Amino acid sequence: MIQLKNVTKIYTGDLFETVALDGVSLTIQKGDFLAIIGESGSGKSTLLNILGGMDVLTEGEYYLDDIAVHKYSPKKLDQIRKNYVSFIFQHFALMDEYNVFENIESPLLARNIRKSERKRKIQKVASELGIEELLDKYPSQISGGQKQRVAFARAFVTDCPIILADEPTGALDKKNSIIVMSLLKKLNNEGKTVILITHDMSIAKFANTIVELSDGKIVSINNLQNAQPIEQVVI
Repeated sequence: MIQLKNVTKIYTGDLFETVALDGVSLTIQKGDFLAIIGESGSGKSTLLNILGGMDVLTEGEYYLDDIAVHKYSPKKLDQIRKNYVSFIFQHFALMDEYNVFENIESPLLARNIRKSERKRKIQKVASELGIEELLDKYPSQISGGQKQRVAFARAFVTDCPIILADEPTGALDKKNSIIVMSLLKKLNNEGKTVILITHDMSIAKFANTIVELSDGKIVSINNLQNAQPIEQVVI
């Protein structure tokens, strides 16, 4: 379970101070599928970065199960990133100088997993996502939809309990967007906690809960009784 209590994030510079989050309190149950919506500058990405240990809060408390994350140093937050969360980004964030296999392998290397086990995990997730034939290719040699599947494989291969997705359908057409949401829904059905940022309400409705941010504050929380069904797409 994730608990945020009066979380505030303030960015400061020589001539400015920006309040990105302003007293945000939120509870996310294990296995929930949460969509965070809001206009540009509302605090969505800041919230996701704090949840993922990519940024530190200025005030307030953040608990991940029994871990008081807000007491962690920036260096210690690396443990959260390695063991609890996987990120999926809008523009894939693949490393152009590495092939698909090596891109998927990167989080496993960070965990010091032995070579034979890395290969087994990569082959398994590549098979599940239908990208076995892409493992030797480089990002410049594959399509946008294929890049997104590679990004998913990199996120899935660590088997972390929390998936954080920042506009994962923003650069995709409708067909590939449905594929992405199908994969996220499948993970959620298997017990993963999925937290999604989107500006697209049609995508947000795939979630079980929609949280709306405005000017760094939560302005509404909508618990959906019947989340939008996923179209059947052959992957």
